[in-house]
Amino acid sequence: MARFLSRLTLAGLVLFITALPLQAADQVTLTWTAGGAGGGWYGMAGGIATVVNQANPDIVIKVIPGGGVQNPALVANKSAEIGWGLPFMNAAAYKGMAPFEKPLTELRALAGGMSMNFFHLYVGAEIPVDDTDQFFAQPKFRMALSQAGSSEAWVFEQILAAYGETFNTLSDKGFHFARGNYSFQANQFKDKNVNGVFTFLALPGAAVTEASVGRDLKLVHFSDMVLHYLDQFGIVPGEIPVGTYPKAANTTPVRTAKSGSVITVHQDMPEELAYQITKIFNENLDKVHQIHASLATYEVKDGPTGCGVPLHPGAERYYREAGVLQ
Repeated sequence: MARFLSRLTLAGLVLFITALPLQAADQVTLTWTAGGAGGGWYGMAGGIATVVNQANPDIVIKVIPGGGVQNPALVANKSAEIGWGLPFMNAAAYKGMAPFEKPLTELRALAGGMSMNFFHLYVGAEIPVDDTDQFFAQPKFRMALSQAGSSEAWVFEQILAAYGETFNTLSDKGFHFARGNYSFQANQFKDKNVNGVFTFLALPGAAVTEASVGRDLKLVHFSDMVLHYLDQFGIVPGEIPVGTYPKAANTTPVRTAKSGSVITVHQDMPEELAYQITKIFNENLDKVHQIHASLATYEVKDGPTGCGVPLHPGAERYYREAGVLQ
C-alpha cells in the first residue's frame, strides 16, 4: 500500500480531494455518481468498485444515485470524483451545448466503449423509406420519440442538424411528434397513430419487439453523412443483425449508430490514481464481464473509444502500455 501512495504526491491529493474523508491514513475514498438506485448503472458501478477495491484496498469507491444528464456537472464541480457518462452527453457538456450552460472542459475519461445501446429508427413496412435521406425527404410524417430533454431526443435533434433541420422546421413541413416512454411509443405505432419511432435500446429492444408483433415494421438505415456527423459526439457506427427482430421486414443488416457508457473523472484526478483505476478495470475483465450482461463484450481495445471527452493522462498512459494507443 505504501508503494501506491508514494506515487501520489500529497499536493495532488490535497488539490483533488480536499475535505474528502479517509478511512485510514493510507486509503483514498472516492464517490461514483451512477444512475438510479437499483438500475443498471448503479449496479455496474458497485460491481466495478468492488473489483477495484479487491485489487487495491487503498482505493475505496462509494456509489451514489445520478443520471446521464446530471453526472457531467457533478464530476466537473467535484461533487463526485467518478461518474458514469453517455458519450454524446459528455460531448455536449464538454462543448457547452444545451442542456449545459457552459463548457465543462474539466471532464476526462478512463474507459468507454462498454454497455452498448443502439439507435433504432423504424417505420411501417409499407412506407417507402429505407434510409435517413429518404426519411427526411418525406413531405409530412407522424412519429413517436421520448420526451423533450431526454438523451434520445437530444441525439435526434443532432440528426436533424445534420440535415439542416430542427423540430420546428419539420413541424412546419407537416411532421407531427408524439412524446412518451418506450411502451407509449410501441402502442402508438401498433395503433397506427404514428408511422415511425426513434428510440435508443440494447439489442434486442423489448419495445421494438413489442411494436413488431402488433404491426409490420422495418428498420431504417443511417446514411454515411449522419454517421459522420454523429461521430463528433462519440456516437459510433453500429449494425443491427438480421434476425434481431424476427418480424421486421429487413433482409440485410441495418446500418445504424450506437453509443455506450463511459467512466468519467475530473482532469485534476492525480495521474497515478487514474492510471491505477484504469489498469485494474482493464486487467480484471474476467470479473468485469460477470458484473452485467452488457459488459460481457467489452475488451481493452474498446476503452479509448466513444468517450465524448479526452482521455485522462493516466488512462492514456495505460492504453499506450497495453498497445491499443500509439
